Amino acid sequence: MSREPERTVVYCTYFDSGYLSRGLTLIESLRAHGDDSSILILALDNDVKVFFDEKQMPGVRAILVDELERVEPALAALKATRSRMEYYFTCTPLLIRYAMNSANKPGSVAIYLDADLFFFDAPQRALEALGHGSVGIIEHRYPARLAQRLAKYGRFNVGWVAFVDDENGRRVLDWYAHSTLEWCGDIPTEGKYADQGYLDRFPEFAGVEILHSGAFNLAPWNSARHDIRIVDGTVMVDGDPLDFFHVHGLRRVDDWFVTAQSVYGAKLSPALRTGVYEPYVRALQKWDAVVSSILPARATPAPRGVGLKGHVFRLYKAALNRWAITSGNAIRAQLAAPSPK
Repeated sequence: MSREPERTVVYCTYFDSGYLSRGLTLIESLRAHGDDSSILILALDNDVKVFFDEKQMPGVRAILVDELERVEPALAALKATRSRMEYYFTCTPLLIRYAMNSANKPGSVAIYLDADLFFFDAPQRALEALGHGSVGIIEHRYPARLAQRLAKYGRFNVGWVAFVDDENGRRVLDWYAHSTLEWCGDIPTEGKYADQGYLDRFPEFAGVEILHSGAFNLAPWNSARHDIRIVDGTVMVDGDPLDFFHVHGLRRVDDWFVTAQSVYGAKLSPALRTGVYEPYVRALQKWDAVVSSILPARATPAPRGVGLKGHVFRLYKAALNRWAITSGNAIRAQLAAPSPK
């Protein structure tokens, strides 16, 4: 029996230089598992564009927002009316459409990836789960105790979304692009939320498949719902090998990387610690060192909030970080933090 030929895949993602090391960690994890597909990066600042132009990584291409605005004229007009994050969220389906058009091959697949994903197995597995579908989406899979509180952020997570270049795929993607151009606020409103809330409408279209396996897009918000263990050196999720993890909310605090597990009331289990977070932190720190040796030191972001309210917020955040470290919800850094230049 002849084997069906593999489909052409183009990945797309976006990040600025503050997230460059995470983007590089994602790319390395794709390549480490045999995926040499094209990767299109929307560089949110010039440092990212220059980095990839100089490195010339095989199959990786970076464009600036100006290029996306050139092919999507309606986008530029929104800069004056949307916050920076709202503007970036607006770009998501437009970037996917740009990637699909650049592949210019009917039947090819354009896949958007959040920059903080990390693959532990073949990315092709998710495509196999998509089967003959035209659009692939993944539920948040919130535990029951969180479902009502977090429902405003949508049933589906935008971290991995796939569109096949066919009639059904194009129809959904065009509707998605039109919707974010029309509204893309970063505060949940009337069932909508940024670029993510619109995914809840996708099942109304033909050809949309939901990938149900816990091995796809395992994350701090859903890990408590799954049976996660290490078997013969492989992280297993409900009996399936983990395919990719969404490393949402990981932040550096002195000599620690604080996870977001406790934010969602989920334990940093031994399997998650040794099988997921520690490998990610090792890979991330390697790229942190590369980036810090090339790019100028970034200015410290301005403190969030002003006056008493801002001071209280920072005290609260510092207390959360201390609690996460003392309660075992953090990973000790393998390398010292890069010194400011």
